[in-house]
Amino acid sequence: MNRNRKSVSKTPVQKTNLLHFFQRTPVSVSSTQLGATESITIPPSNLPNPSATPFITRTRPPTECPGCNKIVQYYKLNDHLDNECITSLLKSSGSSLEVSLAPKTRITDLVVPELVLTTPSSTTTTPESEERVLNLSSVKQGLSPSTSSVTKEETKNDPLPINDVLHTTPSTPRIQKEKRKYNSSSKKNLARRQQISVHFKDRLVKTDNQKNSDTILNKYSDWSNVKKKLFVDEAKPTKFENLPYYLETFLFLLKTTFDEPLHQHLFNEEDHHIYNEFKCLSLEAQKLYARLFSRKFQWRRKEKIAYEDIAADLGNALAELCSTSLLLGIDQLDDLPTLLKLLTQFELKQLFKETKIPFNGKGNAAEVLMKHCRSQPCLSGSVQSMKDRMTAKIKRQYVKECYKLNEETRRIFLRLILLSTLHQRQEEEEEKGQQQQSFKMLQVKIGEKSYPSYRIFRQTPIFKQRDHFLKYGEASLLELQIRDSYDNKQWETLVKMTEPIQKTFEEYSKEYHRDDLNLPLFLRRYTAGSVFVYIFDKRIEALQCLKRYREAVDLIKMLINQNVYLPTHRGYWYERLALNLEQHLKEPYEAFEMIKNALNDSWVSSAHRFALSQRAMRLCQSPRWKQKLGPLLGELPLLTAAEPRCVIITGRSLPRDLPGHKSMFIRGDSDANMDVGDITLCSVEELVLQHYMENGYTQGVHGEGSTLWTVIGLLFWDVIYKSEIADVFLSQFQAIPLDFDTLDFYQSRQSVIEHRLDCIRNWSSSEIMEEITKIWNENHGQTSLVFWDRFSDLDHVGGLIQCISPHSLAAISQRLLQNYRHYRSGFPDLTVWNPKEKKWRIIEVKGPNDRLSPKQTLWLDFLVSLGVEAEVCHVQAVGAKRMGATPQVAVKSKSPRTLEEEEGHGNEKVVRKSRRVKAKIDNI
Repeated sequence: MNRNRKSVSKTPVQKTNLLHFFQRTPVSVSSTQLGATESITIPPSNLPNPSATPFITRTRPPTECPGCNKIVQYYKLNDHLDNECITSLLKSSGSSLEVSLAPKTRITDLVVPELVLTTPSSTTTTPESEERVLNLSSVKQGLSPSTSSVTKEETKNDPLPINDVLHTTPSTPRIQKEKRKYNSSSKKNLARRQQISVHFKDRLVKTDNQKNSDTILNKYSDWSNVKKKLFVDEAKPTKFENLPYYLETFLFLLKTTFDEPLHQHLFNEEDHHIYNEFKCLSLEAQKLYARLFSRKFQWRRKEKIAYEDIAADLGNALAELCSTSLLLGIDQLDDLPTLLKLLTQFELKQLFKETKIPFNGKGNAAEVLMKHCRSQPCLSGSVQSMKDRMTAKIKRQYVKECYKLNEETRRIFLRLILLSTLHQRQEEEEEKGQQQQSFKMLQVKIGEKSYPSYRIFRQTPIFKQRDHFLKYGEASLLELQIRDSYDNKQWETLVKMTEPIQKTFEEYSKEYHRDDLNLPLFLRRYTAGSVFVYIFDKRIEALQCLKRYREAVDLIKMLINQNVYLPTHRGYWYERLALNLEQHLKEPYEAFEMIKNALNDSWVSSAHRFALSQRAMRLCQSPRWKQKLGPLLGELPLLTAAEPRCVIITGRSLPRDLPGHKSMFIRGDSDANMDVGDITLCSVEELVLQHYMENGYTQGVHGEGSTLWTVIGLLFWDVIYKSEIADVFLSQFQAIPLDFDTLDFYQSRQSVIEHRLDCIRNWSSSEIMEEITKIWNENHGQTSLVFWDRFSDLDHVGGLIQCISPHSLAAISQRLLQNYRHYRSGFPDLTVWNPKEKKWRIIEVKGPNDRLSPKQTLWLDFLVSLGVEAEVCHVQAVGAKRMGATPQVAVKSKSPRTLEEEEGHGNEKVVRKSRRVKAKIDNI
């Protein structure tokens, strides 16, 4: 038997819906009642899709004429009403005759498509006729004949005109079928798709009307109702009053750049000419340029440039932009591969057919056509080559109009916007940077986002010369390209792109070393030298992934030897250098020397010093190098930390990890629903939080360092935003000052910070809460350093404040404010407290196969030194085989005993081991 062939069965496959199992038994109607030759099976009327059920006949049953009560076939009903029915005949002859209604023997259980005979607008009915019509409709709906039907005797005693009872039909009666869901047949699916497309088209038209209507778009287009006006120009013409948000943002960024006195020496005549030329454009041309500027930088056909909100026909605006050299037209496009990319699939097929070349798809069309052009000889006496003739043919027949922004003028606008958005560090793509800024400003204008109030005080120019600024712009654009390769893990491409940068960096350092060194540390990172160092970090990662460790080591040494750009990264560089020398290049002596230099470097932070100390101890105590490097260990200023207190609990885990999750556990409260089969999945942090909620703590937050930092940010709000420090705020859309994550923040505000720390130490919990309440009510919801959603309300914050001692809160605040960039990570995961008992605890959660990092170890050691109850909670996972067993109760481990306690309990083995460890530490 050939298994590759598909087996074909003649038995039709029936799709079964779960709803069918819950329907009642269908009603059978005999043929004697219908006057037909066969009996049919009628499904219940509430069945959603009768035609899809396996027990329903697809043929229509005969039906009864509503005028003469004659049984006719369903498909002949229209012909009968027009030609044979006595009602239509009497109406056409103009005579009146009493017509009997349906007899009492009429079948009322039969479900047929309801007939709705439309009545002309001029027809009037009496109250009695309305009652008759109601009775007639009730008969059609299946009511009993004894209560709702009208007999012939009643009609004879109370004659009623035909028009009043039957809603006399027009010449072409309209029959409305009952609404049905379609099955999988092709004809009905086609009808369903047509119906859906009509509704979808209507919805799109409605959306476009809402989007482009001047009356509906007050929120985005009509800025007269906006309280805060970002771009105000008194000399602006009246027709420019209501600008769209994207154009107003674009003009605002340009205006703030040109109006800044510290930037005047960075612009030349060309920059001013381009700016003034743009302001002189018409409103439609300005709108169109702002739209194209925010899109991807490439050639576009005219039909791909459509903005109904600007104008129905953009030909005049495009022509105006081309006349001012802000936009390039088809005349400036002579590149054949670029033209081929603009062609559609159908146009490419037609072109290949005319050229008599086989077409194999759009992917390699440009390569095939270029090869064909190179292989064709030039005609005798012809000046144009085959490539030029092909280009001219495409322009003449296919691509008649296409446009692209002028790259030179576009770069000018990019540099101008770069000066206005230095605080963003251009984290978005080049084309999306201005879009992100526009969206942020739009949120401010419509009231969805607000920023703290602060004073912008500019004093120090970042760039001394125009060339200095141009090099920063070029380096920023290069960094964006390299970041794309880094994100896509294109290591070979990244290494090739960064090869010439090292020489450029050396030349730049010689020329601008002194100027950059005189800048404050937080402004120094906005220079081209710092951008080059960022690029070198990416190059080091690429070299290590390609296992070119010697080149990576040489590059790291070059970065360590300079002390101007990014000195706070020196700890990371020393760690990578020691790892490469020890593990990959097998040079332990040089690695030891690098560790020694790092521990004596003041720029190396405590976490990196602790990590390097651990590496030095492992290296010197290894069996291979213990004799040679062991005696040298005492020369190093090692940094050590106490072992944290540990708690172990158990939790039932899933058989395998879910995609995107480290590990998933079953909550303890799922045990109550085990008999029903309902379980609740949670992360390891939620499992530990539930454990502490069941053991004496009533409130808790999984927020890591953001929990306490929210409290600290509220207490130091005035210090952060009200201190008038020069150059820390460059724009009114900043959430943090520029120096916040540098060492300059604490140094420039040291007296103010220490005064507030003294106040916190002397305040009571109620006084601390009063200060927090004041800042909370004045600034709640503003985009700032405070995580407003970390606590539900002020009462939630007040419960934590009652449990923290002022001395501990002041010490944690001072540690974070001194070096927020370094200490913001590594803070324990959970913070739990009980306001009634005034106790709180900080827990670092560790799941299976997880261990503490150097920063986490140092944070736990610092918190324990303050007297805070801080510990590590290890979660041991129970395998899938025990998921149905009795739930494991979380067991709290005993705290470690001291050496004297172990001696008292007679644990000689533990005592001997403790003494050996203590002796080693003493020798160190």
